[in-house]
Amino acid sequence: MVSRIIGKQFNRISRVVDMLCLLLGEDYIITNHRGKCQKAAEYAIHFQTQWRFRQDNTVLLASRDVYEPYCEDVPADWQYDLIGRPDELSSVFDVQSKALEAKMQGAVVTECRLSPVNDLIIVFSNGVILEQFMPATRKDEEWRLIDFKNDEHIVCYQENGPFPIE
Repeated sequence: MVSRIIGKQFNRISRVVDMLCLLLGEDYIITNHRGKCQKAAEYAIHFQTQWRFRQDNTVLLASRDVYEPYCEDVPADWQYDLIGRPDELSSVFDVQSKALEAKMQGAVVTECRLSPVNDLIIVFSNGVILEQFMPATRKDEEWRLIDFKNDEHIVCYQENGPFPIE
């Protein structure tokens, strides 16, 4: 199933609280659960686990960046889950994700594979690699692939076992 994203272009990333949303493919209009039309991409992968974007020996953006303030001089009651603040009040993720998105423009998925323990590795044409790590011994939903065109959600792990690669 993950092979369907090979050849798809990077679209954008976002987050919902601390869940990474990787969008791939062309923009696509969907009708949400409230009946309103909204822009999506052909595919989205929602990560509820540890992940990182890297190139060569450099980590470009990682899951823990959501919890760290970009600047040290923030109010004592600083909260990671607020979005849309100025950079000096935002998280490392919110600031550095802008540079990553710029770097990823035009990149396409060239390889997508699963390790024997269902770690997901996505390789892009510009040399950037997204790695996801299974963080526990017990199976739980760690990520899901959403195919908006076919209205399909494929969950890793599903009740019937590990995520199929084809």
